[in-house]
Amino acid sequence: MMWSRMNRAAEEFYSRLLREFDEEKKGIHKDPFIYEPLEKEETSHVEELQSEETAISDFSTGENVGPLALPVGRASLLSLLLNLYPYRIGFPIGRSYDPVTFLSLPAVCILICLVCPSPTSSLGELFMQLIGLYTMAHNPNMTHLKTNHPVTALPALWVRCDSSDPEGTCWLGAELVTTNDNITGIVLYTVSCKADKNYSVNLEDLKSSHKKRHHLSTVTARGFAQYELFKSMALDDTLAASQTTITLDISWSPVDEILQTPPLSSTATLNIKVESGEPRGPLNHLQREVKFLLVLADGLRTGVSEWPEPLEVKSAVDLVQEFLNDLNKLDGFGDSTKKDTETVKHDSAAVDRTIECLFTVRGDLDFAEQLWFKMSSSVISYQDLVKCFTLIIQSLQRGDIQPWLHSGSNSLLSKLIHQSYHGTMDTISLSGIVPVKMLLEIGLDKLKKDYISFFIGQELASLNHLEYFITPSVDIQEQVCRVQKLHHILEILVSCMLFIKPQHELLFALTQSCIRYYKQNPLDEQHIFQLPVRPTAVKSLYQSEKPQKWKVEISGGQKKVKTVWQLSDSAPVDHLSFHKPDVSELTLNGSLEERMFYTNMVTCSQVHFK
Repeated sequence: MMWSRMNRAAEEFYSRLLREFDEEKKGIHKDPFIYEPLEKEETSHVEELQSEETAISDFSTGENVGPLALPVGRASLLSLLLNLYPYRIGFPIGRSYDPVTFLSLPAVCILICLVCPSPTSSLGELFMQLIGLYTMAHNPNMTHLKTNHPVTALPALWVRCDSSDPEGTCWLGAELVTTNDNITGIVLYTVSCKADKNYSVNLEDLKSSHKKRHHLSTVTARGFAQYELFKSMALDDTLAASQTTITLDISWSPVDEILQTPPLSSTATLNIKVESGEPRGPLNHLQREVKFLLVLADGLRTGVSEWPEPLEVKSAVDLVQEFLNDLNKLDGFGDSTKKDTETVKHDSAAVDRTIECLFTVRGDLDFAEQLWFKMSSSVISYQDLVKCFTLIIQSLQRGDIQPWLHSGSNSLLSKLIHQSYHGTMDTISLSGIVPVKMLLEIGLDKLKKDYISFFIGQELASLNHLEYFITPSVDIQEQVCRVQKLHHILEILVSCMLFIKPQHELLFALTQSCIRYYKQNPLDEQHIFQLPVRPTAVKSLYQSEKPQKWKVEISGGQKKVKTVWQLSDSAPVDHLSFHKPDVSELTLNGSLEERMFYTNMVTCSQVHFK
């Protein structure tokens, strides 16, 4: 009777998972589902097996309090447990959902977590029972099961645990082993996590344990360390951080000791994620110009503009009128760039000098670019646009000014200015989208020249490299998108120049990597750009620092079977709560010795079906 129920439970468990997985792949079912395989009447005959220890009869399953972690400990009868303790099962897709990312698991896996609150008793080996069902259904030798053969391999199965056992188990997992699309075995994982200021582990003990567990004579140890080179922080409670992070990943083999500093023969990779808008950064003024460009682009597309707060006290109309008067005093041919450039540089002087030298406002702003600079910081309405351009066109028509322009502009304002040189101008109706498009064109021209000036000036790219981003031959909305991409590349480079001060060779390689990525992909400020580097080129950044994570991976002849030990300064498991010491618990001299550390341990075992 027991084996009959086990067989049927395995069949139903597998069939339900397979159906949900197929629907998930088709995009039909995207939410977790509740799984209860057996009917209540089928478990009534085992009620007498309950004891004071299990106390299941005292536990109410009526409340829906959300998914909780599964307690690890002694087991109860499978049929009773699966009836009284429903499980929320989902198929998360994407690397960010992996329960233990340092195992390099597939991007798709099955997650199971307890929906109802855990009773005071431990429920134990329930996971092994679930794994039993999962394993039975996939075992090609179990031909008596009513499943299609050969069975379809499901993704890895992971059960979230609450770390209440002495080992601190936080995840239990199972992953199938396949050879030529045939299921040949299964790997079982146990992942533990503890918070401990006084961790103690010996590398030789880890190696010996792995040898004994897997009957091996020799093992290899591979090390991994991650250093946090920079992470943006909020200036205060009112300003959110831009979430810029720069980390250095280093791997090497062999490993000599726990917490070994990576040797210079290691393999190293920079990981760079930059969100635009760092309030302390040197590109803050340029970022505001890009945002204003987006306001105009949205207005052009939707007919509605949400104007930002002005930076100037004077109105846009007054600023433009003063600008035109200054030009008129210079007989219309003068260069008023100097005054504006000095103003901007004065504003930038509040920033560190090393920052200022990286990116300064160009000193060769032409008439249209100076106009953009004034209007982008002061325009607050559509009426402002109309009035400002009316003043400009009237001055051109009267011949009060004959401003100079850079060559190569295709904007409507540039066309009108060139016509004014010859005393004749087209009649322009400043209505509809015309004023918005006029200012948008000016802004695009100005920002493109800013980026060209930086990339070429720093010898990081040529005009040929930048052609995709600065070409005027695509739709104006697409031009805006490409300028946004170019600005993000600039933010990435300037962040690296400021915080890790890399050699020019590395900066050039990073620039080319970003350019290649953005020629093929949309703007994504969450994307992590990875760049291989020589440890000798970055040794000053990590050799005297403590790693954010340090890991050793011990393996033998079997690729999937390994023992992993990891130390980190932040909790690697998001479903567990750990005590965090407050300031009063830390020492005054840096508090490094008193910081809380988190240890992870992963052990594996492999079962062969054939």
